Amino acid sequence: MTALPKPRAVDDADSLAELLDAATHEQRLRWVRSLGGRQQRRLFELSRGREVNVADLVRGDGEIVRYPGRNGLPVFSRFEKRLYRSGAEVCGYNHNPPLVRWVSGPGHFTVSDRAVPGEVTFDYRRIPSAHHPDVPPLTDNEHGLPALVFGDLVDVVRRVSRHVFVGDATKGGEGRSAPRPWIVRIGALMPTAPFVVVQVP
Repeated sequence: MTALPKPRAVDDADSLAELLDAATHEQRLRWVRSLGGRQQRRLFELSRGREVNVADLVRGDGEIVRYPGRNGLPVFSRFEKRLYRSGAEVCGYNHNPPLVRWVSGPGHFTVSDRAVPGEVTFDYRRIPSAHHPDVPPLTDNEHGLPALVFGDLVDVVRRVSRHVFVGDATKGGEGRSAPRPWIVRIGALMPTAPFVVVQVP
């Protein structure tokens, strides 16, 4: 198979999606981890309006689906999100190396379809209502060091191909009614970045 093209080298997502669907998981993962911030932002724009919904991201009730990926930050750019269905909820957390986990916590979030067609959200302001036995204990993202990273954070996620998804992290966005704790307000000053993940089959 020829090398997968970078997002800035293509004019639309359809041809790129076709190549990604034909690739192996290992090829897709290498491609995802090769993309820096500018390529990720281009990919986010290319993927506008592509059909996606929450059901595409998870499988059976309680089954954990892994999403290794890369973000556009200069450090700690490799990460893994893990998603699962818990009854009527779709939930997730960040499975990071011990040092990152010690600083940021697991970063629990809930997943929902967005009013904008072709987008879902990972909402760190709302953690799961029930604990899954195979994930870290539930902790909120509004207190302590985790608030600097995940406080008031919402990821807007779009589909690239069958297994690849791209997101853009935002803080202080839509739908918040409660006042923000002071540490969350400080965290809002820290940079956010786009990211790309690939679903493990």
